[in-house]
Amino acid sequence: MFNNGCEWIRCDFHLHTRKDKEFKYTGKDNSFINEYVNKLENENISIGVITNHNKFDLQEYKALKKSANKKDIFILPGVELSVKDGKNGVHTLIVFNPEDWIINGENHIESFLTSAFQGINNRENENTCCNFDLNTLLVELEKLNKDYFIVFAHIEQRSGLLEECGGGILTSLAQNYEFKKRVLGLQKLRTLDNVEKIKNWFGYEIAFVEGSDPKKIDEIGKGKSCYVKIGEYSFNSLKFALQDYKNRISSKEIKINHGYINSIAFKGGKLDSVRIPFSNGLNTLIGIRGSGKSSILESIRYALDLDANIDKDYKENLVKNTLGSGGEISLDLIDKFGKHYEVRRLMNEQSSILDDNGNEVGIFINSVINNPLYFGQKDLSFTQSGYAFDLLQKLVGKKIKNQLGSVDNYVLKLDDSIRKLLQLSSIPEKIEELNITKQDLEHKLKIFQEKGIAEKLKKQTSYNKDYNKIDHLVKQVNEVYLNIQEVHYGIDRNIFILSDYKSEFNNNLFVSIKDILKKILDAIDKISDEIEVISKNENSLKLYKEQFDQEIKSLKEEFASIKRDIQDETLDPDSYVKYTSEIDKLKQEIDELNSKNNSRESLILEIKKSIRERNEVLLSIFNKYEEEIKKINDSQNELKIKIKFKGNKDKFKNDIKDKFRGTGITEAKAKAIADEFSDFVSIVSDCIIYDAKKLSSILTDNEISKIRDKINDNYSELIGEVCADLVEIYYHDKLLEQHSIGQRASALILFVLTQEDNDLIIIDQPEDDLDNQIIYDEVISTIKRKKSDIQFIFATHNANIPVLGDAECVISTQYDEKIIADIGNIDCKNTHKKIVDIMEGGSEAFEKRKLIYTNWNYNSKS
Repeated sequence: MFNNGCEWIRCDFHLHTRKDKEFKYTGKDNSFINEYVNKLENENISIGVITNHNKFDLQEYKALKKSANKKDIFILPGVELSVKDGKNGVHTLIVFNPEDWIINGENHIESFLTSAFQGINNRENENTCCNFDLNTLLVELEKLNKDYFIVFAHIEQRSGLLEECGGGILTSLAQNYEFKKRVLGLQKLRTLDNVEKIKNWFGYEIAFVEGSDPKKIDEIGKGKSCYVKIGEYSFNSLKFALQDYKNRISSKEIKINHGYINSIAFKGGKLDSVRIPFSNGLNTLIGIRGSGKSSILESIRYALDLDANIDKDYKENLVKNTLGSGGEISLDLIDKFGKHYEVRRLMNEQSSILDDNGNEVGIFINSVINNPLYFGQKDLSFTQSGYAFDLLQKLVGKKIKNQLGSVDNYVLKLDDSIRKLLQLSSIPEKIEELNITKQDLEHKLKIFQEKGIAEKLKKQTSYNKDYNKIDHLVKQVNEVYLNIQEVHYGIDRNIFILSDYKSEFNNNLFVSIKDILKKILDAIDKISDEIEVISKNENSLKLYKEQFDQEIKSLKEEFASIKRDIQDETLDPDSYVKYTSEIDKLKQEIDELNSKNNSRESLILEIKKSIRERNEVLLSIFNKYEEEIKKINDSQNELKIKIKFKGNKDKFKNDIKDKFRGTGITEAKAKAIADEFSDFVSIVSDCIIYDAKKLSSILTDNEISKIRDKINDNYSELIGEVCADLVEIYYHDKLLEQHSIGQRASALILFVLTQEDNDLIIIDQPEDDLDNQIIYDEVISTIKRKKSDIQFIFATHNANIPVLGDAECVISTQYDEKIIADIGNIDCKNTHKKIVDIMEGGSEAFEKRKLIYTNWNYNSKS
């Protein structure tokens, strides 16, 4: 058995050795075996079938097998038998099961050949035909009650099946039950037109394989190659590969182009010291309920830091219970380039990713395994509104990550603009209040002016006015200086320095770029100088202010004398000076507020622009969803998915009721708002820009007032909400909600399995709520089609998934104080027994069902 389940390896179905009269070898006798096996190794041949002409040498076979075993090469016994059909006979490669044909020191192959050539001399000549034609050959082989299969050699050449037998003969042969059962391959097809002819003659399709047919060691492995997928080195494994040739035979070497989990290992807890290898294809965990399947899957999820959306507490506790305090998980990951990484995660700690040298690397899991998907038990149960859209987001979320980031950026800009606009909304009222205060003071001053006091105090008030202006200028200059200084200090000069950067091909270009960057740095230095100039002038301005203040103080007695000369007890000269100063300050504040208020229109334009840009990004995300949905729709016929931009009005209505709770709006009015507006941003803009023009047609003034208050308090939260796109899934042309639970689950499983850009899909019991017919007709066929590009790890109780899905790796679990994991694959006898015992109720139940099914099949024919 291979470490990681079934593997693709090169197989040569047609090999000759020096025991064949046509084979030339001039080397030393004791070197032949080593040279032969070394050549197999050099040609990357892992399975070889020895098929000498009309001859089988047991001792040579044993020597080759023993030497090949040391290099992990599997040798099978066979013969190239010349059968007396056609003008020159048909060369027929018979591959024998060594467990049947070579047992207890008896060579049943030689016994068979002796009977086949009874009375015929010189049988080792390739042109010498045996006593049997093809039909008789099958009869004689079946009499021996031993396992074998047949591959016809070089079918288009002399002594080949097609060359020697016409279509009529082949059609007749194909009617023979034993022919169809035992003839599993045709070697060396070169004319593509013959593929369809053979299919018509046989009435079925058959595997096309290759063999080098060497006449000397140097010719081993020459010509085209053939690759088989097997789970162990055995006759039965190779035989099954030919029977399932569409999935297990390839003319090209299979390359792994996706990242995958190579193994998982545990320290501590219920899986202490357990290491579980995985195939890059389909992996199934089988076992009775409570045997630890979900524990392993949830541990993988935890190590990959994937979210558990449903039953989160249960799943997190399951991981804690599995790992125990201080427990550690280690994942051996292989990316699509074949590079190894290790993911380690201690219980209650963050994951670490290490390279193959043990050094921690700052990368994400997605950099190694692209967009892994996890679905635990119940995760694919269709139970809530909007679940289809949530699933779509999960499947293609990585592809829209950048666009989602852009949405957040526009929301931040929108938030800032709305905040400024709402601040401006109080400015007109504030200006009005200040004008009233100013008018009141001006009215008081008018009395002073009428009595001539204003003229007497003109110098002092003028001095005070000048002082206020200088003080205001000092404050403004200081604010500008601090802002410029903050920006300047925030500049990172290192970004303009390229002293350590070396361009391999564009050195001259970067010499010029360095010159430009130096000029920029020089300009930044000059800015620093100018900031210093501003600082010095600011200090000069402060000095003028202080000097002017001293001058006012020096005039204090003069101003006091003037006030004493005023002979009007009804008026206080100090009040006139105070009112005049306050009016000056009010005028400055009103001017500033008017200036800010003039920016209202530009803020509204900014808000409109941010809303438009946000919607453009949301539309680009929608278009990406549409693109992915088209791929899903085009890839199969069972599912059809539709999507509507911002179309989930039911969810939007519920969100409106939730966000505007306490405003008194009814269910009907919430629905009307959801139908009228596309999302919360459009509601907010209607209120703050258009004076609730649309809302006024739905709500009362009192309700609108309450809505305004909610928006003023919570606009930041509201504009971050997005009205979800409406995703509708049609299964066999009927809306998913109208199907049974089982049919819904089938559709959602297909939804997941039709993805193209996920290296790994983990599902805990995908068969839950599924009918067996659906599992076979739709789910398993999809898995088999996809597993060359996606790693699947399933926990299952349904035998159809590992058996009919042709699982490359089968992990059998059982619990006895600790979780025990037994590793196998669908080709291993031990795994067969585990599947029958665990999933079929034991061998007795399995045999009884098989007997009943056979009887049903017999009765259906009669």
